[in-house]
Amino acid sequence: MKEYLLLLRGGTPTARKTEAQNKAEMQAWGAYMGDLGQKGQLVGGLPLASGGTVVSSRGIVAEPVKSASEGIVGGYLIIKADSLENASEIAKACPHIADKGNIEVREMAPMPAM
Repeated sequence: MKEYLLLLRGGTPTARKTEAQNKAEMQAWGAYMGDLGQKGQLVGGLPLASGGTVVSSRGIVAEPVKSASEGIVGGYLIIKADSLENASEIAKACPHIADKGNIEVREMAPMPAM
């Protein structure tokens, strides 16, 4: 199996949801991650803290993307799947989709020999 990076963008901020909605979302995440783990598809992943910078040859820009509507990356997962299509189906079942987010799915390439 190949490894795929899932970049979780957007979604409804926790502060804009009720306590019951947040609890239900956490339960959905627990079930989703547990299922991936049982199937041997979960490699890792974490939510990302607010803030950050973008570094380029022009310098450092503090937090250029500040809102969910701008496509802020709020977390990532690394999964195992047989194909991009299979990885996309795994992403489609993620609770982040139901939370009005989107997920970019990218195959992780091996590091070329130096």
